Amino acid sequence: MWRKRLVMGLGLAVLMSCKSSTSPGCSGTCVTIQDFSFSPSAVTIKVGTTVTWTNSGPASHTTTSGSGVWDSGTLSAPSGGGGYGGGSAGGTFQFTFNTPGTYPYHCKIHPPSIATYAGFTGTITVTQ
Repeated sequence: MWRKRLVMGLGLAVLMSCKSSTSPGCSGTCVTIQDFSFSPSAVTIKVGTTVTWTNSGPASHTTTSGSGVWDSGTLSAPSGGGGYGGGSAGGTFQFTFNTPGTYPYHCKIHPPSIATYAGFTGTITVTQ
């Protein structure tokens, strides 16, 4: 019985981990916003790569560059269960990185300057 639960649990974990790379409209590199975190929080990409952020959490969020390069505006939360229960997906935002560098970002609605959200940050590293 415990083996069956372990196999089912592992299968569910694999299925859930695939969600961020198969989000609707995601071409390039995908980042999921959920539970006041970006997943993955650090991404390394090549110049010309498009990153797509998808809000899969229960609250509205943004993806906002720390240096003013981009601001997604408010990305709505999924409705009717979103990724959990088959409702509509949450808001998405895409940005194509054409210049090498390191780009820290955060959620403007839940800024890291508030202790509760100190870890709600991400970094995109763009290489040649």
